[in-house]
Amino acid sequence: MHDGKRDALRPLIPLALLSAASGARTFAGVAAISGRSPARLAAAGELIYDKVPSVPSRLDGSSLAGRIAAGALVGAVVAGRTGRSRRELAVLGGLIAFASAAATYRLRHALSARLPAVAAALIEDALVVSAAVGGAALLRQSPTKRSDRHKRRG
Repeated sequence: MHDGKRDALRPLIPLALLSAASGARTFAGVAAISGRSPARLAAAGELIYDKVPSVPSRLDGSSLAGRIAAGALVGAVVAGRTGRSRRELAVLGGLIAFASAAATYRLRHALSARLPAVAAALIEDALVVSAAVGGAALLRQSPTKRSDRHKRRG
């Protein structure tokens, strides 16, 4: 692959991981790139709250809308840090979060058919946290707008 194409695609991997994490757990992707205590507390609380049997489905209207909004926010942040179009990556982040919400819902139900519900939830949590942490780590490795400007001058 040509370096130009590879550079253009580089922000998409962290975006996909972070937005997919937010599709499964609304605050996971946001907390991973925020580094702020309130976002991390919200993410931790959501991991715990998700185990309550009476929690509404992630595919219900307001829950799904929150996940899509979180994915869009992640997309805008990734774009801002990598010099890409905020609008394009926000839309893409929202779409990825939407798809992830449906996919992880099905995954959780498939796991629950074979494992105790708590075990299925913990496996899903491990996947979500791994995606969020991995996406944030890759984003930190991506060239930022500032470093790109310095490269052009030098």
